[in-house]
Amino acid sequence: MKFGWRYKIPVWMFLFILVVFLTAVLKERSSVSNLKMDTCESEAFRNQELMPELYQELVRQADEGKDLGTVLTVTMLCGNFCPRQISQNEIPYLRYKKQEFFLLKRCYEAIWADIQYFPVPSQEISFENTWLAPRTYGGKRFHEGCDLFGQVTLSGYYPIVSMTDGTIEQIGWLPLGGYRIGIRSEHGGYFYYAHLSDYEKEFRIGDTVMAGDILGYMGNTGYGPEGTKGQFPVHLHLGIYISTPSKKEMSVNPYWILQSIHKNIINYSY
Repeated sequence: MKFGWRYKIPVWMFLFILVVFLTAVLKERSSVSNLKMDTCESEAFRNQELMPELYQELVRQADEGKDLGTVLTVTMLCGNFCPRQISQNEIPYLRYKKQEFFLLKRCYEAIWADIQYFPVPSQEISFENTWLAPRTYGGKRFHEGCDLFGQVTLSGYYPIVSMTDGTIEQIGWLPLGGYRIGIRSEHGGYFYYAHLSDYEKEFRIGDTVMAGDILGYMGNTGYGPEGTKGQFPVHLHLGIYISTPSKKEMSVNPYWILQSIHKNIINYSY
């Protein structure tokens, strides 16, 4: 076989090179097979399992100029959504699954990109991973959030601060959540703070808040008509929601986010 006028290559060598090339392509394509258009709606994605030490490394790399959303998305994909190390090679995803990759990246950014502070400015807050635990008030359902408790069990004692900059999208009473407030962040995440004893001031829908602003105080309101309180221990229910192509509002597990930012506590004097 001849190539051009000057070079010759045996047929066996040409076939060998072709096989090596095709094998590499197939291997690369198979490495991105876990990414689909509905990956952002999978239970693995919704769980958001990310170790705090990996989050800190992501933040460090972002401070050095890396794109947090890109590295986070690749890390989660390569780690089968429960990674134990940082991964950075986005090229195969951009080559074969570009649309799917950018959709998933947008979803991760909606959750993680705008977070600055832990929602309760105190070192004495505890919380557990009760994601999708069964609940019964209002009918059989599942817990789509994370509950945070303080050592002091007095309603109105602990302030609740906004984790992000954003705009107030919902406020007021819900039978299930009591006095609640919902903040839409810049990248599209919806941060929901429920069971408040009261609000810091007379907020209105459309008001802008900054990360660290006091929204209200930890309480035990809800599970009844407006004003009902005392049906359960004082705590904050935190919910985080995003929109996806087929779901206008989809909850994700806040537990790992809270674990990762547990030390990001704004100074506050009681």
